[in-house]
Amino acid sequence: MDFTVSTLNDSGVGSLRWAIGEANQRSGFDQIVVDSSLSGGTINLSSDLEVISDRVALTGLLSATGLAAIAINFNDHRGLIFQGKKAAGSSLNGFALGNASGDGLILDASRITVQNNLIGIGLDGITAAANQGHGITIRERSNKILIGSLDPLTGVPLAQQRSNVISANGGSGIHIEGGDSNRIANNRIGTTADGSSDLGNGGDGITLRNHANHNRIGGAAHDGNDPTQGEFQRPGQGNLISGNALAGVRISDGSRNNRLMGNFIGTDATGNSAIGNDGDGVAILNAEHNGLIGTTRNQSPFIYYNVISGNGGNGLRVLDSKAITIHANFFGLGANNATIVANGGDGALIEGNSSNIQYGGVIPLGNVNAGNRGNGINVTDHVRNFITFNTFAGLTAFGGIAPNQQSGIRISSDGGNNKVRTNVMAGNAQHGLHITGDARDIWVDPNIIGLNTYGTEATYSDGGQTISWGNNQDGIRVDGNASDILIAGNRRSVIPQNTISNNDGYGISLAGNARNVIIDETYVGLSTLGTTEFGNHQGGISVGAGTSAIQIGQRKNQQHGNRISGNAGDGISLSEPVNARLFNNRLRNNAGSGVVFAGGSNNTLIGNTADANRDYGFAISTASQTKANRNRGQNNGSGLYG
Repeated sequence: MDFTVSTLNDSGVGSLRWAIGEANQRSGFDQIVVDSSLSGGTINLSSDLEVISDRVALTGLLSATGLAAIAINFNDHRGLIFQGKKAAGSSLNGFALGNASGDGLILDASRITVQNNLIGIGLDGITAAANQGHGITIRERSNKILIGSLDPLTGVPLAQQRSNVISANGGSGIHIEGGDSNRIANNRIGTTADGSSDLGNGGDGITLRNHANHNRIGGAAHDGNDPTQGEFQRPGQGNLISGNALAGVRISDGSRNNRLMGNFIGTDATGNSAIGNDGDGVAILNAEHNGLIGTTRNQSPFIYYNVISGNGGNGLRVLDSKAITIHANFFGLGANNATIVANGGDGALIEGNSSNIQYGGVIPLGNVNAGNRGNGINVTDHVRNFITFNTFAGLTAFGGIAPNQQSGIRISSDGGNNKVRTNVMAGNAQHGLHITGDARDIWVDPNIIGLNTYGTEATYSDGGQTISWGNNQDGIRVDGNASDILIAGNRRSVIPQNTISNNDGYGISLAGNARNVIIDETYVGLSTLGTTEFGNHQGGISVGAGTSAIQIGQRKNQQHGNRISGNAGDGISLSEPVNARLFNNRLRNNAGSGVVFAGGSNNTLIGNTADANRDYGFAISTASQTKANRNRGQNNGSGLYG
């Protein structure tokens, strides 16, 4: 049956209160519609509305700009509630809900659709009308709810599209308390209706907790978007989640199998300027099997990517969680793949006892971690079975530098079995890769560090200015108590081997108490093809006095050993080394010596070749009990041995 709201009065025939009461009394589906003559008006309540307990389509009004055109002022009374099995399948469209004593809207029933509403914000889309609790709460037994729209609006540019605007509430914008299989798409959560200004909720933008499973935030709709090819359309089902006092999205307390796709988190509606959430962009805390997905393996890069940038904390924080998948997202960079929109912390912080974190994958699944005030990626505490695969750390996707203000990737985790594979680390203010603290069992292979994406150029021109791809300190630095580090391998991909060149410090620096480090099959100071020299500015490989059990090259690897060429200092320099072993390295055209032992004892130097180094091929006279066999070379400035 249809009921028409024809008056703004709080009660009586034709009022909203009357219509809800009549609909509840009649079993079966009903429609409540608002008469167009009430457009722009406000229904001021003097007491709680009746809970909606039967299926109803509650349809308000829309303005010419698509905003709700009828408001409910709860006047510090209870917000709107859909509750019970009979309320399943209801809908709410075209209302502004404000000034409730608690949550603006409570959904305690399934299959409800919520579209084109202003929740916590006035009819102008600018002025706060805060509900004191959450904007929307989805309770535990509720599922298959749609908040927003799955279909992009025909003829409206994506940057201007929105369904619900959920802002300025005292709690979170949307709070899912154990609800399953819900969709949240094409909403603005924490901003004004036009997506240009901060009107944040007092909690998170979206909270999923207490085993909220199988929910999707955003979606995979797209219109040929590919920012690597100059196509910058916003993904068509994504939400704008910005300006909130805590995290943009928080997933916690055992919630699993949730997906974020196509959202802008911490930016304005264009994705290129910051309206940061005060905390992390996305926080995954004690939750497993969740994902941030920007494409699939068989699609173009970044076609429905999440942009998680401009936030006060980290872009992404993963704590005590396992089986998390992060594919094809931007952390610290704008949606245009060019503008830095820095997160205040790391692009991604992986910490605690997190495990089995798949960060990127085969092309096109890699992420961009660039422009952040901390590290691009920071892996710490006891994280294990982590892999970063095809990450752009400190540069845009296939473009210029966008430096992280610390290192491109930092690993201090002692969890073990952590891998750094097929990444490009360039332009960072500190190191390309920093392995430190108590890090152990790290495998680094193959990566490009200090050159462009293809490993073929050291500099590029931008507006007449020459810009270096090099990291401002070392390409790789291993220090602290780091142990069992393998910078080597025979994986062959678009990157043929580790290539570490053109950095302002050393290519590789081993310092502190680093121990059990192997470096093999790595180019230091060359292009990926080994045809052009792009020397590191302080030298090739530096081994500090406190390190131990260092091996550079392998005894049996005569054909594919390290190539260390063109560096501004020594090819390999070792300070007071003890039991260091150097096998089958090829050292050429370094500005110092090929190899320098500055003191030390009981070292091994076998099968190495040193040609055309400016000083000695092998300067080992200050070291004692050095075993040197089958080393050769020519045209070194001061001779082969010194």
